[in-house]
Amino acid sequence: MATDKSFSFKSISTLATPIRLVLGWQFFSAFLRRVVNDPEKLDPNSPAFMGHAFNHFLPHALFIKPMIEYLITQPHLLYVFLVTFTIIEGLVGIGLLLGLFTRLSAIGATLLSFGILLGSGWLGSTCVDEWQIGIAGISSGLVIFSLGGGLFSLDNMFFKNKNSKLLAYLASNNLKTNESSFKTEALIFSIIAMFITLYTYQALHGGLYGKLYNLSKIPKIEILNAHLKKNGELNLTIYRTNGPDTYGAFIEEIALLDEKGKVVETINPNNQNLFKNDIKNFYFNKIEPNKFSLVVPLGAKATINIKPTGNISLKKGYYTLELTDVSGLKWSKKINLD
Repeated sequence: MATDKSFSFKSISTLATPIRLVLGWQFFSAFLRRVVNDPEKLDPNSPAFMGHAFNHFLPHALFIKPMIEYLITQPHLLYVFLVTFTIIEGLVGIGLLLGLFTRLSAIGATLLSFGILLGSGWLGSTCVDEWQIGIAGISSGLVIFSLGGGLFSLDNMFFKNKNSKLLAYLASNNLKTNESSFKTEALIFSIIAMFITLYTYQALHGGLYGKLYNLSKIPKIEILNAHLKKNGELNLTIYRTNGPDTYGAFIEEIALLDEKGKVVETINPNNQNLFKNDIKNFYFNKIEPNKFSLVVPLGAKATINIKPTGNISLKKGYYTLELTDVSGLKWSKKINLD
């Protein structure tokens, strides 16, 4: 005869211990990387500073783009934000690893993962890895919030006999009164997790319908504005919106073509003919010339003034501005010289 066996809430919640530990290490290791392993990530004067990565998020961030844009134009506030974010990650990670105030830590992990998803969910040059990290963190955080820390947690050691309702919401004691409340919470959290997953998959990658795309695979530079003078002087605003965040686009040639496609003027931008006072950068990531080209990091935007290389006099009409990357990629824009 089959025996009906029942298990305590803490026994069931203990099954989620591997999820709690892995999620906790995910956030605590991020804290360690920036504070212990590679402190240059929190040094605003270092090329490894996290502010550069934060600027990478800007072109296709969901909903939080205005906040990102504001912070990367205010370097002092950006530094405070990134330090605060790192400290919160460390506290969330410690809380989950130790099972101390587990539900509060799980809420923190869920919100941090959601923020990461909105900001960087479109990145991942070989796979949609940032999106996967975000949705996995959200769903894991919701599970840990439901179950708490289990038997192998400091919550169980310190608070198992406490009856405070507030403490139960912050730590790990059973919040459910019956089986129906379990089912309701599971259904609500499942709907939330799947809605966020499917919505962001479509919004960031077109993965539900249409053509699947990866915006961080191939570099793209948008020519936002371009003004041409009769003497060939050119003023243009460019913005790098797509491509890998690990390296820049490298513009090795800027060409001006007439209506027939004939090259009227060319310049090979480098630090010998293009100087910092010719470039007005808008964001934390800077567009700058090096020895061989004009380097355009992901998320960088700047207005560039280019002087003609010789004495020319352009006729009125339409011209085409063409930028050529070292990879052979080209970006162009029509210009009308009145």
